[in-house]
Amino acid sequence: MQGLWKPAISVVVLVLGATALAMPAYKAVLHSTYKVKPGSVIAKADCALCHATKSNFKKLNVFGADLDKALKVAKSKAMTAEILKKVETLDSDKDGVKNVDEIQKDTLPGDPKSK
Repeated sequence: MQGLWKPAISVVVLVLGATALAMPAYKAVLHSTYKVKPGSVIAKADCALCHATKSNFKKLNVFGADLDKALKVAKSKAMTAEILKKVETLDSDKDGVKNVDEIQKDTLPGDPKSK
């Protein structure tokens, strides 16, 4: 029984590590597509740009949910500039401002208080 712990822990570490490595690629595509500046509101939001909070990766905010739908329609697990463009004209947080306009104004498209 003792000999099973090390392989089990290794599998958990590998799975968690792979999950953690997947999301920075999404962020990198968004940052390069929209020329996000270091220190900006969007840069400071970090993972909370798409997720409920910076540390709750299981729940997406409304912008993240729209991106997730676009990924599924594209049958892709990789974020691309083309997938980001699919949600630009949406107003994910229903605050009267399109996602692309919020990103360009350095406000959060998943937060109706940020417009």
